[in-house]
Amino acid sequence: MLIAGILLMLIYFLLEQSGFVLLIGVYLLPILLIYGVLASILSDFVTKRLRGLFRGSLALFIHLFFAASFVLMPILEMERSFNRLVLITALLSSSLFWCIDEFFRSKRAKDICGKIDELEIY
Repeated sequence: MLIAGILLMLIYFLLEQSGFVLLIGVYLLPILLIYGVLASILSDFVTKRLRGLFRGSLALFIHLFFAASFVLMPILEMERSFNRLVLITALLSSSLFWCIDEFFRSKRAKDICGKIDELEIY
């Protein structure tokens, strides 16, 4: 969750170095921590009995659907040029959230976490 927000802020910072990145972070991080986590829990619940590519695709669809539905009302109220930015930001953050969620679900992440757990500090 936090990683997705930081990655999105980094992407926007690379595109345009301004205070706008901080504004995105102030609004996006709490939304990801609350709404994104709830959408991810629902996605895990719906797809828990599925396997493979179908499970991953359905989980991505659920993440993107909740992101788009979250910004639907504000998009209807805003001017046209700002609509794209809000929708792109929502979809990009939810897809990053999904990618990170899928990575932590993978065997490779479990192997990495196991190796980190075995490290000893002297």
